[in-house]
Amino acid sequence: MLLMWIIFVLFFFIYATKMCTLWVVLTAWSAGVSIYLLIKNNLPSKKYVILSILLAIVVTMCYLGYSFKFYLMMPLNGIATLLASLAVFSVMEKYGNYDFIKADRKSSPLISVLIPLAVGIVLGLINVLLGKNSMQADFAITVPRIVVSFIPGISEEIAHRAIFMAFFTYWCTVKNKAPSKFQNFTIMFMITVPHCLAHGYGLVESVILLILFGIPFAVLQKKRDLVSAIVAHTLVDLIRFLVFGLPV
Repeated sequence: MLLMWIIFVLFFFIYATKMCTLWVVLTAWSAGVSIYLLIKNNLPSKKYVILSILLAIVVTMCYLGYSFKFYLMMPLNGIATLLASLAVFSVMEKYGNYDFIKADRKSSPLISVLIPLAVGIVLGLINVLLGKNSMQADFAITVPRIVVSFIPGISEEIAHRAIFMAFFTYWCTVKNKAPSKFQNFTIMFMITVPHCLAHGYGLVESVILLILFGIPFAVLQKKRDLVSAIVAHTLVDLIRFLVFGLPV
């Protein structure tokens, strides 16, 4: 637990000094945690290995919708998604504290589908309202815009959020005790703040990003499941890309 805070302090130092691209640093941090968990827990079952490979392939191939200058991110995010998926699914199977898809909810299947859709649409519209003064509207429904929206929804929710939740699930299980209030705070902090800072905005903008998007996605993932967070996150980016176009 202490090591995570030490790493975050270094991470924030890099953010404050702008020494390098934080996205790469966070991805490397995620990969390190993934490798550690895989060493400790081994690979998940065959079905989750196959699912991990498929998710990594989807993330990698979706970069074909971007311009050429983004192609260097293809192997980086693809490998990070693969490692994180394997590690997350391994912890899910062994300790069962959270799920990829929950099949035993008390709520109806319709409600289970509608909640992430509603969250994604509402946050997506808020995102458009926030960006309308700084970005030129260029609405168009195109395959590249639809395809690229899957990249952040899948890779960020797994490699920048779920992997840290998996680490804390493993850590608490090894310690054989329920997390304290401070440890619960640490869990929520680490699955939201580093990801928000990695976008490279100023502190005020990062806090807004944290409140409006980071915390809702994290709550969806903790209280419901990983798929709910992926769906909501993908919808937010899909709405943005359809309205404003892809990043250049």
